[in-house]
Amino acid sequence: MLLRNSLSSCISLLCALTFAGCGGKGSSAEAPAPALHNPSTTVQGTVVKGIVRGGLVNAYRLKDGSIDTLLASSTTDESGQFSFQFSDYSGPVYVEVTASSAGSWMICDSGSGCGEYNDSTELDKNSNGLIDFGEEFELGSDFSLTAALDFEGLTTPFSVTTLTHLAAQLAHSYPQGMNEISIAVARSQLEDLFGVSGVASSKIINLADPDAIANAGEQQLKHTLLSSALIGMGNETAFPQLLNTLTYQLQSQGGQMVAHGAAGNGISLADLIDEAMKTARMLELDDLASSFQITKTNLMTMDAGSLTDAKPSPTAAGDKADRINAFINDLNTWQGYLSLSPDQTSFANVVSSIGVSTGADLNKMMKAVALAGQYGPVVALPDAALSTACNSLGNALTRMTCHLLVSGKSLQDICEGSLNLVIFNRSLCDVLNDLRLPLGNGLKGNFALYDGIARIYGTTLDGVEIDITFTAVSNSGTSYAFSISGTAETDTGALIIQSGEFALTFEGGLDIKSLKLPETARGEIEVSYQQFADSDSGDSTSFAGSLAIDLDLSGVRKLESDSEHSFAGLESVDLSLIADGAFESIYGDHFDGSLNLSGGLDSDIRVVFEADLPDYSDRATVSLISTPEKLSSGAIEDISISWSGKRYDVMYFLAPSYGTRISNQDSVIMDLDLTVEDGETAGYIYYNGTRYARVSPLNGSLLLELSDGTEQVL
Repeated sequence: MLLRNSLSSCISLLCALTFAGCGGKGSSAEAPAPALHNPSTTVQGTVVKGIVRGGLVNAYRLKDGSIDTLLASSTTDESGQFSFQFSDYSGPVYVEVTASSAGSWMICDSGSGCGEYNDSTELDKNSNGLIDFGEEFELGSDFSLTAALDFEGLTTPFSVTTLTHLAAQLAHSYPQGMNEISIAVARSQLEDLFGVSGVASSKIINLADPDAIANAGEQQLKHTLLSSALIGMGNETAFPQLLNTLTYQLQSQGGQMVAHGAAGNGISLADLIDEAMKTARMLELDDLASSFQITKTNLMTMDAGSLTDAKPSPTAAGDKADRINAFINDLNTWQGYLSLSPDQTSFANVVSSIGVSTGADLNKMMKAVALAGQYGPVVALPDAALSTACNSLGNALTRMTCHLLVSGKSLQDICEGSLNLVIFNRSLCDVLNDLRLPLGNGLKGNFALYDGIARIYGTTLDGVEIDITFTAVSNSGTSYAFSISGTAETDTGALIIQSGEFALTFEGGLDIKSLKLPETARGEIEVSYQQFADSDSGDSTSFAGSLAIDLDLSGVRKLESDSEHSFAGLESVDLSLIADGAFESIYGDHFDGSLNLSGGLDSDIRVVFEADLPDYSDRATVSLISTPEKLSSGAIEDISISWSGKRYDVMYFLAPSYGTRISNQDSVIMDLDLTVEDGETAGYIYYNGTRYARVSPLNGSLLLELSDGTEQVL
């Protein structure tokens, strides 16, 4: 009943106050606490059911929807007024008024009277033994009136009345207890139910004071009369029980009352309106009495035992509700694309398009290309390479002849000069332009010194089969630039380098007689890549676009030729690779965007792409972060989605905890621990440290119980 009526009575509010979501390392970690404001706050109010004098007023801070520590205490004066101060707190407050041990009294403000005196007392002005309108009586120890207010509501004088009590207790029954949203929604619900405004802010008056009545506005009088009505249905000792009965009815019926004809000991709205009307007539408040009569007549037209259909204002909870609403709505928008569970792939079509090893494979290939690049400077410094080129020729006579011919000459002199230098019936220029050399470590080289072209081919010790052509473009002492083309292939995929430039930097210059690895290799190349079909899934990925590469090889050194491996320190290579273009799987999954791999094979892969919102209302930029190993199984560590000034960050946690955290640009946070069973608390939605929704698993989905008493499923 509570859920049904909560959903129906608050449906209008939900149109403006729905969704929010998640979890820090799988735990329900507390969101940041709100900042403290106003080092000293003075609060003023009045207790009216009628006027209560000598009442004990306690004010408590609210934390996580529950009553927390005492802020301040006060006692009402002869007019029912009180004041108190507190410091270093700026959140919602719960105020409770009880009977003081020193004695507390109330002025009867019901036209039907407030019961009987237990014995002779001077409070009985006409000595008839009855507590008549305007007479005082002492409160019992079970008397309690409450109010719940947000911080702004404390900045102006307020009243504690029967209606504020009902609103506070209704807010307390909502899933997240009492916070700014539930307080505002419950208050708005009561205002619509009773047809009043400003439940907390109205200055309620003493109905026994003719001057107060004469100076009061219609809403003040209406609120005061309705607040006085309940006691007229019983007596001074029955009032707390009647108030508890009405409170329970409101809580269990979703903020509704029986219109008329309440069963058993139930209280109907028509009963309360009738009592308020009696007092209005006694006080000759004819306009209000007529208004009450119309309301009662309308209630009597409803079926006996049926519930009212009061609704809170859609804007009751203000901007906080708007932020929670936007959070939940945005998560709803991305359903089907964004998973709230770490073991279910978000943006699955994109992850499939990337392939299980695309990033790692491209990384491996580009390292092989960079290592092959150490031989490029042979053609970038052709004159310095002449002697070395002669040393590479087949026999001693040929080498000696070559040295004699090149002595004192430049490559330009040899190939463009008037001398026609020939070595064993072959032009020396042609010989130097077609040098074929074994380079070791599985590689061979074909060097055209005059043309400035070096082709490096073979299979590296890491299993990368390369055939790369470097064409010299420029050099500046320590930096050598080449255009590049060719192929690279592993047992995972094949890369075709169509065009681009590669720059190698050799700190301290380069000795052509003792080639070494460059310290850095940078370039941007146009490529196409095809990942081979996976034997398990049969899927494969293709990529066409540009690769931007930046390698730091300074930690790698070449080993002696008889060593088991060619290089030491390859694991220290720091590589930044950005693949920007079109990714497509064999099954048709496709996305245009970029894949960013920085740091090496054990480092994170970042995938960035644009996508239409599922409702096609806008375009969003999506960033996925994972490691190659996790990405191969579809697992993602972090997601960022940005569009139209919004940003949602999602963090997934698999071990040692299992859960999710989602936060947005408004600092709304949803923390989830997804190890719990259905119905248990998985986490909460927070805003500025306050819980606004409880989250629990439900048959593979998530049930959100919001502060306004409504529920949603994700």
